[in-house]
Amino acid sequence: MRRRAGPGLFVAACMLAAVVTTAGGRTQDERVVEIDTLNVRDVLYHLWGGGANTVALIDEINGGVVLVDTKRAGWGAALRAAVEQVTDLPVTTIITTTASPDHAGGSADFPAVPLIIAHENTRANLERAGGGNAAGLPTTTFADRYSLLEDLDRIELYYFGPAHTDGDIVVVFPEKQTAYLGALFPGKAIPAIDRANGGSGLAFPETLAQAAAAIDGVTRVIAGHGPRPFTYAGRGPRLDVERRAAGRMSREDVQEYADFTRDLVAAVEAAFRAGRSAGETAADLQLPERYADYGRDNAQATVAAIYAELEQAARTGR
Repeated sequence: MRRRAGPGLFVAACMLAAVVTTAGGRTQDERVVEIDTLNVRDVLYHLWGGGANTVALIDEINGGVVLVDTKRAGWGAALRAAVEQVTDLPVTTIITTTASPDHAGGSADFPAVPLIIAHENTRANLERAGGGNAAGLPTTTFADRYSLLEDLDRIELYYFGPAHTDGDIVVVFPEKQTAYLGALFPGKAIPAIDRANGGSGLAFPETLAQAAAAIDGVTRVIAGHGPRPFTYAGRGPRLDVERRAAGRMSREDVQEYADFTRDLVAAVEAAFRAGRSAGETAADLQLPERYADYGRDNAQATVAAIYAELEQAARTGR
């Protein structure tokens, strides 16, 4: 039986230690995955720690748990233990939103799961990275759109084009007005571009703009990283400040992020045309003031990736 949360916000913290011992017998590694409800009257949960965010849907009708992303390799036991804080149902479905190891690495820790769903490009990327190892590979793929479950638990998967990789998808829970964007929206920061897996900084803004348009009706957005999404309702300057301080995300945040990636690419293109080096551009990246609080940890690598695309386009005339 699923154990339901009581009044107020339910937070269950699971600490599970994966122990690596040295000759001296000291503990080197402790893995912690924490879980909270997105709505105390619902069956949708958010789990953080160990890599990218994970979403868990308790499918009581069919008797299983749907996991969206599985964190890094080796974190499956901690993830499973966290889910067991709220249900004794087994994990029966995994949705993999991207091939990145911090999102997909833990899938191999669930060998009994019969259904793993991903975009067709993500499966190809994971196959190439795994060198023939089938553990955790998607069993079902799609090109543009895929649906599963029904009624209140319905899940819609969408693909809009390349961004972080060429297989990033959006997961929407329509009846719960919730969406998970994974690597398409990692948080308020410069995104990473994985060109080895088909990622494109130049395509990122348009892909994200399509995603923002598609989630009309969504009031709550879970970013790829960050501790707490929670609920956003209403508008206004004061509420907006409080919402941002608490790390809450909404469809409006996704639209702002689409604007941010567009302004980022425009700034890099302008610097490229002006003859500046990628290193100079990354060190002195000029962006509008509205993005002053955005993280810039990926600036150097992302600018270099966009420069590589621009150089390729200049060579090929496309």
